[in-house]
Amino acid sequence: MSAVPLIALRAVFGGCLVVAFALVGEWLRPKSFSGLFAAAPSVALASLVITDVTRGAHATWLSALGMLAGAVAFTAAAVVAIDAVKRFGAMRGALVSIAVWGVVAASLWAVALR
Repeated sequence: MSAVPLIALRAVFGGCLVVAFALVGEWLRPKSFSGLFAAAPSVALASLVITDVTRGAHATWLSALGMLAGAVAFTAAAVVAIDAVKRFGAMRGALVSIAVWGVVAASLWAVALR
């Protein structure tokens, strides 16, 4: 399958999942959880389904592993950012947080590829 139909398929499938996850988020309390369920899980799920259909289970496994490593790294960066922004200000704190994300993500990916 060429790139353009795959991109279109991802957009349509991802959009449908965004709507479905947004509906789930609307039922939850507090409403601040709505955004959490609207974008990232639905786009990730759409991407994994299309990767599985077009490239197979092994490529899907690698993509899912990368998503998990990125999520753990993002959590570490967010935890560090809370204190780093207070301590160093917005710009330096954000740079420290980004550096933490990069180190954690690269380390997890290196361990996962072993």
